[in-house]
Amino acid sequence: MKSLVKKLMSTMLVTAMGVSLVGCGSSDTGNSTPTPSQSADAGTPATSSNDVVEIEFWYAWTDKIQENNINLAEQFNATVGKEKGIKVTPVYQGTYDDVHQKLQASFIAKQPPALSIMEIASTKLFAENGIIQSIEPFIERDNLDVDDFYDGLVENCIVNGEYYGLPYLRSTPILYVNSTLLEEAGLDPAGPQTWDELAEFSRTINSELGINGLTMYSYDWVFESFFLQHGTSVLNADETATNLNSEEGKEIFTFFQDLVNDGAVKVYAGADSSKVMPDVMNQNTAMWFSSTGDLTNNLAVAAENGFEINTAFIPAAQTYGVPTGGGNIVMTKGLSPAEEEAAWEYMKWLTDTDQTVYASIYTGYVTVRESAIEDPQIQALFDSTPQAQVALNQLEDYGHGRPMHPRYAEVRKEFVNAMDAIWVNGGDVNTTLDEIAAKVNRILTE
Repeated sequence: MKSLVKKLMSTMLVTAMGVSLVGCGSSDTGNSTPTPSQSADAGTPATSSNDVVEIEFWYAWTDKIQENNINLAEQFNATVGKEKGIKVTPVYQGTYDDVHQKLQASFIAKQPPALSIMEIASTKLFAENGIIQSIEPFIERDNLDVDDFYDGLVENCIVNGEYYGLPYLRSTPILYVNSTLLEEAGLDPAGPQTWDELAEFSRTINSELGINGLTMYSYDWVFESFFLQHGTSVLNADETATNLNSEEGKEIFTFFQDLVNDGAVKVYAGADSSKVMPDVMNQNTAMWFSSTGDLTNNLAVAAENGFEINTAFIPAAQTYGVPTGGGNIVMTKGLSPAEEEAAWEYMKWLTDTDQTVYASIYTGYVTVRESAIEDPQIQALFDSTPQAQVALNQLEDYGHGRPMHPRYAEVRKEFVNAMDAIWVNGGDVNTTLDEIAAKVNRILTE
């Protein structure tokens, strides 16, 4: 425990891109499996009828996401919570990185929340360091239908064969297109379906309209898609080496470098991600990559600026493929039996079909349960806003989990450095990729 605390304290000084988690480690891997309280019936908090078990749920992000978290907690407290003596208090903690850092600090202080949101790629690190606990015994006891979750969403919930979280607010990247501009350029307003079409569309838009066909920034999440579309991944199967400088990697970098050099594609540095949306609003670009969680905002931007947008799968190379993203809900370790039962009750409720329908409609995140597709509200959403169905279709057939190496936050920074060096600054593909791949491999094996 002392070694874990020391290392966690040292990481509190590190910020930026989730590197706050780097260096967490201990001989205590935290893999011992807790046993749900046997003093209470399944699904009933272990508390007397006169007591209310109060727990906190820490979450990230503001606006619609914050409103959704507050609204759902209020709904729970007024219904299931009232019946079973549970009160959930949602507490805003900033970005994912902020949540992760504060969770570490609370663990050191022995005052963690019962529940927290967790960016999916960090699940393994927190699980193996004993900060969050396996919920496998609760799932088995209550016979929770985890098969109803989309396969692409559960990969980042499972560590060493056991569930350490449940999918909550989840997403995939998609391609957004200004269909008004595509029609002006004589192109299919549905957008490109393949990499060849992506290149064709980008060049045609640039030549016909004098604007960028595609604008993006050095974005590691979308970058993972490009490798999946080539039948591989950014890391090898056991996460001991990168495929960055593989033939597929060089093909990916060369493809976009050529389009950048032709003036058909604009790439901003990773630190300049905020520059993409002004290009979208000013119609200086016709296509861009972003999360399905941005759909509501993008539709509003289009309406305010007088154009129409469509959504599409990220175009296929050898195949389609996208990583999933967003956050899981996790339970911390060291809770009392009553707190565990209360936390589990909220986890079950929050990720059930009715609540994932509510959250999806309210925020734009995808529904996490397959059964939600049959809900009349979701069908009505798809009828009124067909752009919303694209991400779910992409997830169902082509969604993948993200790498969960404990030092993946550092690796992601190097991927961004590679994109910046080549696509923004015109660096040599082979030399740059070989150099950065060597750095990544050292990180993965240290």
